Amino acid sequence: MAEQNKKVRVYGLSTCPTCKRVKKFLEENGIKFDLVEVDLLDSGEQWLMSKEVKKYNPAQTYPTIVIEEVITGFDEEAIKKAIGL
Repeated sequence: MAEQNKKVRVYGLSTCPTCKRVKKFLEENGIKFDLVEVDLLDSGEQWLMSKEVKKYNPAQTYPTIVIEEVITGFDEEAIKKAIGL
């Protein structure tokens, strides 16, 4: 397994099946990541996070994965490439 030097952040929703797939994929591959489940935040924090997500992903779709670059949805090859797997 490659050493992880890149910071990984996942913006998702707790009820989103695709978000759960991304989380499982990252965990199974030993990839450390910060997870922000936007729907579980209070309304003020949700507003702030939605603005942050929009910065990376104007469509504001979930999951939005930031690995020193932006990946939207579950694109396994793009995730692997971004973290050097």
